[in-house]
Amino acid sequence: MKKISFTEDDRERRTHAFHEEVKFMQGLSHPHLVPCFLAAQCLDYFAIVMPYYPAGDLVELIGKQEPSRVIRYMSHVAHAIEYLHRHDVAHIDVKLENVFVCESDCAHLGDLGMAMEVTHSSRTILAAHMGGTMEYWPPEKVNADEHTRIDPFKCDIYAIGVMYWILVSGQQPEKNVDYLAKAYASTDLNLFHTNWFTLEHLLQPNPAKRPTASQVITLLQSDQEYTSVAEVSKEVK
Repeated sequence: MKKISFTEDDRERRTHAFHEEVKFMQGLSHPHLVPCFLAAQCLDYFAIVMPYYPAGDLVELIGKQEPSRVIRYMSHVAHAIEYLHRHDVAHIDVKLENVFVCESDCAHLGDLGMAMEVTHSSRTILAAHMGGTMEYWPPEKVNADEHTRIDPFKCDIYAIGVMYWILVSGQQPEKNVDYLAKAYASTDLNLFHTNWFTLEHLLQPNPAKRPTASQVITLLQSDQEYTSVAEVSKEVK
């Protein structure tokens, strides 16, 4: 259960956020999105009842998984993001803490508390109106001023890249860092060339050069096929 406490000072803001999150959770349904079983407003908190994920979130798996398993988790997240984007919803807070692993070893993206519906033709919003977690912000958000408009869908894509990088590198997320430069500077990563190709696209500093969610799915599918074969070959040797 997700419990959201509030005080009289922030009751109105929290109430709006709660109703928005529940609206998205109950209005959207996908195998890799965390569902909402029940939502209720109590005396001094809101409650959202969700499934229990015994394996916890992806933070617990940093640096502990083979690339093929990391790619599978990222593929699950990419499918969830593609579904959201297809329905004009940007998640805004894609991060390891918001991805949960079920008993079937599948990843599920949760916490739509910052999600936004963006339906106008420009598909951009003021950067100042977009929340999220600083360690997962793309360069255009980090460097934005109060008048800068950015594409929140491309921000979701960058955040997938950050998760991918953290899981394969074993490093902790950082604020105001060029993850692509860190990847290039790393000399001890056990990655195949397809993994590098995908990372380079996800972590592109220029949002226009980042893939769409559907393209990310295709990239990760190629990664999975190549990596699985390569890992089997290593075991045989």
